[in-house]
Amino acid sequence: MLSFALVAASPLGGIFAAVPLGVLGFGYPAWGVAAACVPLGYAQVVVVDLTWDGLERWDWWRRLLRRPRSELVQRLLSSCGGFWSTAVLVPLIGPWAVMGLMRVAGVPQRRVAMPILFALAVLSAGLSLVCVVAPQALR
Repeated sequence: MLSFALVAASPLGGIFAAVPLGVLGFGYPAWGVAAACVPLGYAQVVVVDLTWDGLERWDWWRRLLRRPRSELVQRLLSSCGGFWSTAVLVPLIGPWAVMGLMRVAGVPQRRVAMPILFALAVLSAGLSLVCVVAPQALR
């Protein structure tokens, strides 16, 4: 159980690794894995949000954030926490990176909590469904 929780909360792999591990590896029920992965995946967001103020105290971090940004990053930051743009980014770059981008843009966690939780729930449920259906379909 601990290894599953650590994998799900990890920024590397995260839900993409935890769902198959839980459903196929450990034999946990798919609904339980999907339900557990949402708060465990959101833990990354909480850690980034809580440690951000500490990072901003360091000069090298402030200099890094002042550097010119690419056009893609500028467009992402200009959306400033739109529901669908935030929800689409979560599976692509990870919830911790989305929260980091939002903090750079000055968007508080309370504004992006719902799209991040929505994306984590859809991702967890979809991966759980695939882990249940795929082995039966491949027989």
